[in-house]
Amino acid sequence: MNVRPRRLAIVLLATGSVLLTGVLAGCTSSGSGGSSASSAGSGGYAVGASDAGGKASSGGGSSTKAEDRAVVTTGDLDLVSSDPIAASHAISAVVTGVGGHIQSLSEQPKGQASADLTVRIPSAVFDSTLTAIEQHGRTRSVSVHSTDVTSQVTDYGVRIANLRTSIARLQVLLARATDTGALVDIESSLTTRQTDLEQLLAQQKDLADQVSYATLGITIESPTVVRSTAPGTFVAGFLAGLAALGRTLATLAVIVGVLLPWVVVVGLLALVGWWAVRQVRRRRRTAGAPGA
Repeated sequence: MNVRPRRLAIVLLATGSVLLTGVLAGCTSSGSGGSSASSAGSGGYAVGASDAGGKASSGGGSSTKAEDRAVVTTGDLDLVSSDPIAASHAISAVVTGVGGHIQSLSEQPKGQASADLTVRIPSAVFDSTLTAIEQHGRTRSVSVHSTDVTSQVTDYGVRIANLRTSIARLQVLLARATDTGALVDIESSLTTRQTDLEQLLAQQKDLADQVSYATLGITIESPTVVRSTAPGTFVAGFLAGLAALGRTLATLAVIVGVLLPWVVVVGLLALVGWWAVRQVRRRRRTAGAPGA
């Protein structure tokens, strides 16, 4: 029995299978999207279409229907409420009531109260939920962004399907291989492809979650109250004037404290200059006197 030719034949067969899989992957990825993104192969994570409030862009020249596109929606909302903590609890109830969940929550009840939330809202009810959330405060600013990821979803589905095909073929070769060297080569290739498949499945699952649930960051702050009332009585006016005088004197004291070192230094320099000039004049008078 000649082992070497058999080993060579197995290795060549494995290499040919891998090359064929790569060619198929390239051809399928560059095609017009004949593979459905929602199927993603057996055992994959289906990424369905999301209307995301009906704001998805269909893309230039794409034959995919608007309702079949996958869209990732994110947004930021800045609210003002007289009771930010109560508003935060009410908003949490709204989000969980539509099937969403609170991703993060931070509340500051002391001093000037505030709250920060990051919520995940089902994309199908994002618009109506956002409107309901805005009822729990005065909207200071709101921004919503939608990103079309249909091509990325399709790419994940195609790559996962091709990897599964390659793994199945390598498993057949592994079962038929009898040479030790060929077994090692096939097992190495099989391990690499299984690792790649697990990573793609995790990425596909994460993308599916982003498409299914919109992410909204919410900031709730209490209004800044500024009171400015005129004095109503003589005593109140006198006290207000006295307070203003005190503030003025305090300000003048600070100014004097800042300028005083400079005044001393400038005064000393001026005194030295005056003394020098006087000495020069005295010498000139002495030199010009008769009999000098």
